[in-house]
Amino acid sequence: MNLDEVFRQLNLKSPNKFHLPTHGTTFLIEISKFLKNENKILELGSGIGSVSLALAKIYENIEVTGFELQKEPYNYSIINLKDNNLQNRVKFINDDIENISNYIERESVDCIVTNPPHYSDKSLKSPFEDRKKARTFDEKNLEKFFKAANYALKNKKRMIFVYHPTYFITFLNLARKYKFMLQEMHIAYGNKNGTAQLIGGILRKNGGENLKIYPPVFLKSSGE
Repeated sequence: MNLDEVFRQLNLKSPNKFHLPTHGTTFLIEISKFLKNENKILELGSGIGSVSLALAKIYENIEVTGFELQKEPYNYSIINLKDNNLQNRVKFINDDIENISNYIERESVDCIVTNPPHYSDKSLKSPFEDRKKARTFDEKNLEKFFKAANYALKNKKRMIFVYHPTYFITFLNLARKYKFMLQEMHIAYGNKNGTAQLIGGILRKNGGENLKIYPPVFLKSSGE
């Protein structure tokens, strides 16, 4: 089943176009290759449920929990969950991830997927305040993602991410602070002459230095 087929099968409703799947959404799904022993999956920042529901469609042996701070996209994720009949393997939680211990036991998750906030106040021009809050970069809020991941993820397990190059150094510094080591990188470009648009990869909790960098990925709209 390829990604186009997955999204054709999914019935996704959204409060507005800013919460619909983006290149970051599809890139995260494409690099999320689960191992045989990764069954309990956690998505940090699940929005309207696009990633969690798509992954549950692709991998029939996994169970996914999505955390979403914003009430409106969370409400739509519940609608999308029911419309796609995946209630037996996917659930969504509407809360700040700093409260993760109220819902998930320590070191009980096999793999984490996330596309955390990465836009600056200057670069983000959205007129939607909830979209700004959900997607605008703030180092303190970004740190919550790593703190929650360190709490929930089993030792030596993987955190699969997509992030923007602008604040990637800050991202890596926080990752190391919370004992995550970068082990795989996928770099996406809009075209062969442009700069990188997205960085995807794998962090391993208490992992060693064993970095693999894969060939460049060209986003579909680039015409490459």
